[in-house]
Amino acid sequence: MEYGTYIENGSAAPRQGYLSGDYRLFHLTDSGPRDFDPHYHDFCKILILISGSVDYIVEGRTYEPEPGDLVLVNRGEIHCPHVKDGQPYERVILYLSPAFLQEYSLSDPLDQCFRTAQYRHSSVIRPGGEDRTALLSLLQTLERALDRPGEFAGPLYARVLLLEFLIFLNRTALDTQTAYVHTGAMDYRVSGLISYINGHLGEELSIGLLAEECCLSPYHMMRLFRQETGCTIGNYINQKRLALARELILSGRENATSACFAAGFSNYSTFLRAYKRQFGSTPRKSRPGGSPH
Repeated sequence: MEYGTYIENGSAAPRQGYLSGDYRLFHLTDSGPRDFDPHYHDFCKILILISGSVDYIVEGRTYEPEPGDLVLVNRGEIHCPHVKDGQPYERVILYLSPAFLQEYSLSDPLDQCFRTAQYRHSSVIRPGGEDRTALLSLLQTLERALDRPGEFAGPLYARVLLLEFLIFLNRTALDTQTAYVHTGAMDYRVSGLISYINGHLGEELSIGLLAEECCLSPYHMMRLFRQETGCTIGNYINQKRLALARELILSGRENATSACFAAGFSNYSTFLRAYKRQFGSTPRKSRPGGSPH
C-alpha cells in the first residue's frame, strides 16, 4: 500500500503516471505555457484546478475549466492539458485504483461520479460555492494528514478523509444543482470515428476503412482527427488497444497472447514491444500477482 503524500512541482511530475497502491495525491505547479502529450492511465484520475488557464482535452473534447472545477478522467480515457500563458498552472491530482473504489463500494459505487460524467457527456464538473469550498477543504485536510503519516493512526485517518472526500464528490456529482461544463461541439465526423473505433478495437481499423466510415479522404480524415483531438488516429487506436489488452490481462480474463489478438493487434512481437514501451514491463509481469507498474 502507498500512504505517503506525493507533492511534486513542475517537470518532476510523471507524464504517464503510475499507481502501485490504492491512491496517490499530487500538488503540482507549472509556470508558463506548456503542452503535454496525449496519454491515458489504467486507473481513475481526478484533477482539481487551483489556479491558471488551461485547456483540458479528454477523449477529443476540449474543456476550459475554471479554478475550483474538477476534471474527471476515467481509466483508459485519452487526455492531455494545454497550459496557456499567464498565471502558474496549479492543481491537485488524485490517482485512484479501480480495485480500491470497488472495495469501498458497498450499497453505492464510489465511481458513480465518473459514470454520471459520462452520462452527462462532460468530464468537468463545476460545484456550487458551498460544495466547492467543502471539497477543497477536505482535500487540504487530506494533504495535511498525508504530510504527517507518523501521527497516531495516520494512514487510517488519511484513508477516512479520502473516503469522505469521495462520498461528498459523488453526492455533488449527482446533485441537480451541480453544473457540468460543456464544450463547443466536436466535429460530428470525428466524434463518430471515436465511437466507431472504441466499438471495434478488436477488428480491422485501417485508414482506408475509417475514411470510408466517415466519408472523407484519408488525408482530410487524419488532419481533421488530429486537429480535433490533439493526437493522430494511429496513436489513438494503439493506445486504446494497449489499454484494452492490459485490462484483459490484469483482470485475469485473458493471457498475454489472447489479449493481444482480442485487442486488435495482428502481430504479437509488435504488441510486446509496444506494451513494454508503454508500461515498462512485459505482459506476463502485469498478470495478477506479478510486479506492479
